[in-house]
Amino acid sequence: MIARAVQGKILVFVIFLIGIATGVLATNLYTTRVNPTADSTPENRGPRTPRDREGDDLSRMAKYLGLDQAQQEQIRKILEETRSEYRQLQDQTQPQFKALQERNREKIRAVLTEEQRRKSDAFWESRNKRDRDRRPPRSQDRYKDKN
Repeated sequence: MIARAVQGKILVFVIFLIGIATGVLATNLYTTRVNPTADSTPENRGPRTPRDREGDDLSRMAKYLGLDQAQQEQIRKILEETRSEYRQLQDQTQPQFKALQERNREKIRAVLTEEQRRKSDAFWESRNKRDRDRRPPRSQDRYKDKN
């Protein structure tokens, strides 16, 4: 009887260890193969600029498509040439987007109770603050290299 109880405990322990090993292997696989930048937490790498993300995207695309160095440079040049056009388009459409967003929020607020409105206002204020904190000030050119 005691031997059977010990066998049961050993079996549970072995299953537990297999679970730990599986978790470690899955995490390692994810961080090295699926998302190589997963171990680069925001605290370790600092704030990510759109230029940083663009470079990451280009690197992933180059690796996935098997681009040679000349192709990567051509694509980088294309992206640099169109960057100002994207910026102009964003500057033109941003006021319209903000107005639509505000109209939408007002329509939603009309459906809510007073308590829900207060919670909704607090939610949107915290979200807007988070977004402001994450993006560089508008006076900076957010696409400039950090030299």
